[in-house]
Amino acid sequence: MPVYRTPDGRIVEERTTVKPPGAGRDRKAKDAGSGRDEPPARPEGGGAAPETGRRRAAYTHPTVVRRPGGTTGRQAARDDQRTRLAGAVPADAAGAEETDPVAGWLVIVEGPGAGRDLRIGVGRNDLGRDGDNRIALPFGDTRISRRKHLWVNYDPLNRAFSVAPGNSTNLAYLNDAAIEEGMPLADGATITVGRTILRFVAFCGEGFAWPDAD
Repeated sequence: MPVYRTPDGRIVEERTTVKPPGAGRDRKAKDAGSGRDEPPARPEGGGAAPETGRRRAAYTHPTVVRRPGGTTGRQAARDDQRTRLAGAVPADAAGAEETDPVAGWLVIVEGPGAGRDLRIGVGRNDLGRDGDNRIALPFGDTRISRRKHLWVNYDPLNRAFSVAPGNSTNLAYLNDAAIEEGMPLADGATITVGRTILRFVAFCGEGFAWPDAD
């Protein structure tokens, strides 16, 4: 063994430790026996071994359902909403845009549809229950003929209103007088057809007229 002298004069013998053969292998075997590197044991019954540590959750993409024709579920929902909103428009208001100016109104003051107003256009206006009449009263009064029960007219040249009988066998009345021929219609007059009473409100007349209506 090597011998050396320290600075203070002492003689020191250096000892060398020699590892016996197989010591390293014994330590590895001991570690292996301790179970440090062994994987987690499976539970009895063949189930999956418990997970160790925290596992990052997998990201799931949102499911987009496609309808026939390539429309997504979200787009279809918006289309359905537009359809519901379009259906919310009253049937008698859909496509009811008039191309001619208004000349006056008939307001239902008594009978089915009371409170409704019906516009009178320039020229001849047929009145009846069906929707193809220019003045339609589809409110359930079956005593009103389906078509051309009465004519309500506005003459733009003379700025005058009048009523005339239509094709109905049921009479109509102007201020309680039967309409059997053409009769002048004054502002505020009442017209009775079936069980329905209408009040006439003039818009055009002596004080106003549409410049191109004639």
